[in-house]
Amino acid sequence: MTPYKFAVDDGSTNVKISWIENGELRTVISPNSFRKNWKSAALRKDKKIYNYTINSTKYTYDMTSDKALETTHVDYQYDDLNLLSVHHALLQTGIKPGPVKLVVTLPITEYYDAEDCQKNEDKIARKRDNLMRAIELNKGELFDIVDVEVMPESLPAVLSTLTMQSVSQFNRSLVIDIGGTTLDMGVIVGEFDDVSASMETTKLAFLW
Repeated sequence: MTPYKFAVDDGSTNVKISWIENGELRTVISPNSFRKNWKSAALRKDKKIYNYTINSTKYTYDMTSDKALETTHVDYQYDDLNLLSVHHALLQTGIKPGPVKLVVTLPITEYYDAEDCQKNEDKIARKRDNLMRAIELNKGELFDIVDVEVMPESLPAVLSTLTMQSVSQFNRSLVIDIGGTTLDMGVIVGEFDDVSASMETTKLAFLW
């Protein structure tokens, strides 16, 4: 069976998934809201309960819980909540679970070293390894993630635009990503010949 390939923007507030099906682009947005321990079965049979286990820790998807675990921090990119969020979002695609390949993102200041703007291979590998960990869904089947490619947030979104406009090697493009938690910026040289600068700012900083 040929694995599906999904593009996944696994942000701290929502996970956005896109894929091509029958020649058409499809997209799903899945909010992040998980708490520890499981829910009991729903009284209505049409309501699905998502109870997960990672190692020996139990989690459940709960949109209304006041005990929802915080995802608006950098460590989210490498922890159980990120693994939960991506698997839960995959289940919202309506595709029968099977092997999948993912293209996911890291905040630009995690993907690149802040001092010299070089790829942070340790963090990229940490992100990939996190998403390939074991996870279980109680009374349900999950997707089998067989490969993970990690990209910097926001920057790949302009690749097709730069290519179509035949940008010269001397042009510099500023990319700004206004996310739910942070504002990320990067400077691209030419048609993605290199990334000359990157910055991440907490949006709360603009209130001062």
